[in-house]
Amino acid sequence: MGWQTNRILETIGTATGGTQSINYNLEAIEALMVTLQADVADGIRPPNSTTGGTGPTDFTSTSYGTIATASTGRLGCTIFNSGPGNLHVMLGTATASTSAFSVRLSAGDYFEVPFNYTGLIGGIFATAGTAEVTQLS
Repeated sequence: MGWQTNRILETIGTATGGTQSINYNLEAIEALMVTLQADVADGIRPPNSTTGGTGPTDFTSTSYGTIATASTGRLGCTIFNSGPGNLHVMLGTATASTSAFSVRLSAGDYFEVPFNYTGLIGGIFATAGTAEVTQLS
């Protein structure tokens, strides 16, 4: 796939000017799409795609705790607040509290950690609660 993609992008770069350029670019983009579809059919994964994960694991702490440790292999992480309490999530090494947090999840809320964030994820429940955490790798 690599050399084909590069060739198409090189070709697109040389086309300039008006309707002819637009049509030329559309043809090159369509060719790229055909190549990508064939790669997917052959089981070739795009960069940073995921085939596995861990979880869900439960997070229930009413004092600050680690929801997910920092991991360079993590491609994503989801958090679902399945319990009654509000969960305060902190991205980074700062300690989460009920007044300092990155995001607050009420009962039934779902959060997808930003794509490719590999740092520490911490949190605290304001009152008793349970969150389901799934890490993708």
